[in-house]
Amino acid sequence: MSTITSTKELTYLRILFFTFGLGIMSWVPRFPEVKDALKLTNGGFGSLISTGSLGSLISLLTVGHIVHRIGVKRVLYAASFFLMATLIILTSVESSLIFFFANIAFGAAISAFHIAINAQGFNYQDRTGKFIITQMSGLWSAGALITAFISGFLVDRVSLETHVGVLVLVIFLIQSVVISSLTPELLKANQEIDIDYKLKELFVGFSFDRLISLGLICAIFLEFALSDWATIYTKEEIGIKSGINTLPFILFTMWMIFGRFTVHYLLPRFTLERLAVHASLLAGTSFIISVFLARSVFATNQDIAFLVICIGFSLAGLGSSFLGPTFMTAANVRSIHPASVVIGHVGVANIILAFILKWVVAWTAQATSLTIGFLVPGILLLTVPFFAKALKSV
Repeated sequence: MSTITSTKELTYLRILFFTFGLGIMSWVPRFPEVKDALKLTNGGFGSLISTGSLGSLISLLTVGHIVHRIGVKRVLYAASFFLMATLIILTSVESSLIFFFANIAFGAAISAFHIAINAQGFNYQDRTGKFIITQMSGLWSAGALITAFISGFLVDRVSLETHVGVLVLVIFLIQSVVISSLTPELLKANQEIDIDYKLKELFVGFSFDRLISLGLICAIFLEFALSDWATIYTKEEIGIKSGINTLPFILFTMWMIFGRFTVHYLLPRFTLERLAVHASLLAGTSFIISVFLARSVFATNQDIAFLVICIGFSLAGLGSSFLGPTFMTAANVRSIHPASVVIGHVGVANIILAFILKWVVAWTAQATSLTIGFLVPGILLLTVPFFAKALKSV
């Protein structure tokens, strides 16, 4: 089988990462429509949407082993197909039961695609000596950002079913062509890979690094919460009904991308531990103050309340941007286990903690309001300095 050049392979990987973010985040800005179609309360919708974590956990425990057994190509094809199929179901059904099962499958497909494409990315790094994973994460975020723009424009213009259905079908076709083109370099069955999530390895000698696991979830839970609730919050709490209600989430993502690509400029002057402390305090404080001011001080002025939220979300995105990757790096440094096992251990702990916290936010919002529910991720960010000493080893 003929090979492809290193440049072409990198281009194909970039397309896969970009379209991955473009597809799976396409429906997030239109969550208010999904919630309305299901006729659920905030608590019910938040609980239902969190079930995707169950599928992610299943993939985390099994897909790395499957990749090792059958190769990256088949896993990527299957994951791409199920991402398309489940998103079409999730954005067109009115049955909570069907949504429940489809969302679990969706979460499993996301993690399967993530594991397979990162395995290929690490393999490319090893073969070429080029550090590309951070850049690939940036491209994923860029895809998520662009799809937020698209969603905001299409609200009230194109139905949710048509928007997501057409988009994910086009993405599936593009990914199928790219995966086929990448075939000569894709990891084959039983080929050694760095990310190998074997079930036995995850449970034999399972370790829970308290500083890393708790610090990581405190650092990144705001991103989870805003993915689920940002557009619903601006619609229900601030009163922004049109497609512009996606703007705070767009700004949060934009500043997160900016932070991830520029934080290295600060490293010669500050340690990661110090940066993490100040950045988490900036993110948590600005986020909490913005949601408090928007709901109380400026409650009678919708425009100013919306402006305050946009500023607060922007600062929160900038401050929290590099915290997650930094804690993951520290996890690898602190552990005696191979990197693949470390990622598995941290991933399992992170999914379980995120699942619990999503329920806390959902039912806090149901019992009180989303403004009060948003205090949970904001307060968690303010606790990151208590775990920042874990970053001394980075």
